[in-house]
Amino acid sequence: MLAILRRRLLPFLLCSPLLILALPAAHAQSAAQLDHAYQSELQAENDALRARIQQLPPAMQELNTQIAAALRAGNRPEAQRVAEEMARQDPRNADVRLFLGKLHAQQGDLPAAQDLFDQAIKLNPDNKWAYVNKAGTQAERSDLPNALATSRELTTRFPGWSIGYNLQASLLDAMNRESEALDAYQKAVRAEPASALILTNQGNLLRRVGRLTDARLSYEDALRIQPGYTLAKSALADLPNSPEKQ
Repeated sequence: MLAILRRRLLPFLLCSPLLILALPAAHAQSAAQLDHAYQSELQAENDALRARIQQLPPAMQELNTQIAAALRAGNRPEAQRVAEEMARQDPRNADVRLFLGKLHAQQGDLPAAQDLFDQAIKLNPDNKWAYVNKAGTQAERSDLPNALATSRELTTRFPGWSIGYNLQASLLDAMNRESEALDAYQKAVRAEPASALILTNQGNLLRRVGRLTDARLSYEDALRIQPGYTLAKSALADLPNSPEKQ
């Protein structure tokens, strides 16, 4: 189950907004696997990030440009070195901390990444994606109880955000708490944005617990929200017609 959770969370960790707006190709490929709702949310946060970057002093903007060049050249150590210089020059910039956390996570230094995500949240508790990254890092460290606690911080602060409940449901599912996971999925379905990915995730869990009719309805709802959504189409096509569990 943890392997399934890792595959589900990894695209969000890689694609959630970076300080650098031009994502490397590998990140763009992961983003293409997300549904329209996730892509729209990520784009909205990147647009807000772009505006924040434009408000930085010229010297900081120049450092940001150097990081972008380093990433395009595949030189992550140089990108990290320059980002650390940005952090020294602007110690209260949450975006820099979030970006550094991503770099450390991608390099496998999960304790450092988690610490940086914590710092980003303290500096800006209204950045939803910082919580997503922190919870994902905790899950990668097999610390599911604390990852769940982080997801609950997120849904408490943003009770109308479907992506937060989807994260919470995925963690509960990984902890074999299927009933609570289904409750979290229902909250996600009632929240915004409406998401084909979330409905597909819900359908997958319903299928696993033997509620095939409800799983079919969830996949069909996903396709109504986003016609042609590949994950929902394939799941629906593979759905057996066997009797449901009692």
